[in-house]
Amino acid sequence: MKKYISLLIVLGIFLLLCACGPIRRPMDNKTGFSSYLKEAENHIRTEDWQNARASLESADKAWKSIKPILQIDIDHDYVNSIENNFTQLRAYIENKEKSDSLALILMIQEDWKNIGSM
Repeated sequence: MKKYISLLIVLGIFLLLCACGPIRRPMDNKTGFSSYLKEAENHIRTEDWQNARASLESADKAWKSIKPILQIDIDHDYVNSIENNFTQLRAYIENKEKSDSLALILMIQEDWKNIGSM
């Protein structure tokens, strides 16, 4: 019986540490991270800067709830990239720079998509 419980614990830890892809989708559905990013992208495309800023703040809040769980399993370069891009994106949105804002929101979305394929 002890072997069985030990095996389950080890298996559970292994799955937690090595299963970022299957974990990402439920977290995304719960927090709405992807949908906030898409909203921000759409607002940037239409140059609706106030709503772009609001969507970005919602995405950042969702990211902050996701990040601690993902950091267990993903390459920290992805985390750093997303966070650096959020910082730059805030500045571009504040200055109403459409092309730079659009490029960064697309980069954040691509990094997020790549996290799910790990």
